[in-house]
Amino acid sequence: MSYQVGLDLGSAGTTIATGSGVTTNSRRQPTPAREIANVLDDLTHRLGEPPSRVAMTHPLCWPHEHLEQLRQDLINEGRADVLFVPAPHAAAIAFDADAQMPEHSTVAVFDFGATGCDVTVLRKQGVLLLTGQPERVEVGGFDLDELVAEHVIAKIGTHSRELVRSCVEAKELLGSYPEVRIPYVATNGEVREVRLSRLEFEAVIRPSVELVIDALERVASSAGLCLPDVILLVGGSSRIPLVAREIVERLHIPVMRAPDGAAATGAYLEARQLEPEPGEQSTVEVPVPRTEEPKKRIPTTPFIAAGLLVLVLGGGWFAHDAMNQPQMRMENTSVQLAPPGTAELPRISEPGR
Repeated sequence: MSYQVGLDLGSAGTTIATGSGVTTNSRRQPTPAREIANVLDDLTHRLGEPPSRVAMTHPLCWPHEHLEQLRQDLINEGRADVLFVPAPHAAAIAFDADAQMPEHSTVAVFDFGATGCDVTVLRKQGVLLLTGQPERVEVGGFDLDELVAEHVIAKIGTHSRELVRSCVEAKELLGSYPEVRIPYVATNGEVREVRLSRLEFEAVIRPSVELVIDALERVASSAGLCLPDVILLVGGSSRIPLVAREIVERLHIPVMRAPDGAAATGAYLEARQLEPEPGEQSTVEVPVPRTEEPKKRIPTTPFIAAGLLVLVLGGGWFAHDAMNQPQMRMENTSVQLAPPGTAELPRISEPGR
């Protein structure tokens, strides 16, 4: 059973896409190469054979030296056949597989993840080509977590690891609920609650959100006439309702939210596309032996036998009579024939005539 794998190594976990679906595992290895080898070993153990082709995403901003070092690390881990796919291209490939983008249409991939925001504009011309100048803003979900925790700590005047974790969970819940109650332990040991509303949360993170949307405007403008037809939201922080609302209000471009694991799915589709099709087995047809019908024998009757005897005797008589006739002398005379006619080739016209 041949199968392909797409991998997206995020800051918090590794997303794995196969023909069976998309799953996310927590990071277990310190280096990307070791993590990839670990994931592929698990798949080989589970499915009984290694994948026929593997593709993994990488940030578009990674320099060539970084990619070459990762390639060498993978070779050292025994994984020399891993295909590299830029993360925005992978997300756009997955989007195009579902949306069937028209030729020459343009998509802006707005990847607002945990450690930063990457903005890229791609144009479909047979393949997805880079348009404009991509940009990365060093503002991500971890920064928003810190802003929320600092705001809550300033309100209640206490700090703890549990409170910080609760603030992170509250930030994620505020995407679906207008308000969240965060429990905490006061300095006197009493358990209390602090309320954080969506409006309050949006006021805290709005300056950071405006920074990344400023970058989106710059990248879209750098594409010239190839303005994005749609903006594809990728990454956990892009699920914050304020992000999509601000993009539509400022750029007036439709916004689509990519499903979880879109980049890994795009890498999987790229790996599957590069998998050679199984060759058709040639078949040889053996001709059916031809059977000849047996010749029909004419039954011999007494009358037929008598007729044959007469023919034989008569032929012999005429042959004997011809031998006794006087011989005729033949003379050869030559006949003069006129020579054949002369063939004419087509005439070649002179230039200008």
